[in-house]
Amino acid sequence: MARPKEVIDAELANRARQELKKFQDHKICVRLQAIVSCAEHPVSLVASIFGASRQTLWRWIKRFKERGADGLRDLPRGHNPSKLNEDQRVQIAQWLKEARDSRSETVHWTLAKLAGAIKEEFGVRVGITPLWRLVRTLGFKQKVPRPVHAKADPEAQEAFKKNG
Repeated sequence: MARPKEVIDAELANRARQELKKFQDHKICVRLQAIVSCAEHPVSLVASIFGASRQTLWRWIKRFKERGADGLRDLPRGHNPSKLNEDQRVQIAQWLKEARDSRSETVHWTLAKLAGAIKEEFGVRVGITPLWRLVRTLGFKQKVPRPVHAKADPEAQEAFKKNG
């Protein structure tokens, strides 16, 4: 069995214990407790108990040494920026509102047709899911026609509408 490494000294463990009393955030408390435990037990044992890898524990210890308890917070993760700018979104909203395309032709918009018009007009390829989200954020909802049964009698339906 390998000799256990000296992970953290007593002073760093005491600092972590003091910080542990200050925080309410569950994630930070768990990470601080793991750091305190590393002062008394081997890293591999602490990692298995806390359900983290040894490398993750080393990363937490390093970040705590450098930046204190704030270093244990998760950093914000970025997301892909929108492919469409604000002017293009306004133009799309206008198309949807007027039910017309850029050539002022009447269009019954579907997501596929809208994606094609965006690619043609702006040269931007947008997937169906982000396009659906955009349409929803613009305040529009998809209209779905009621299905017509294959054996339905259109004349009987019209007569029913007139009499009803």
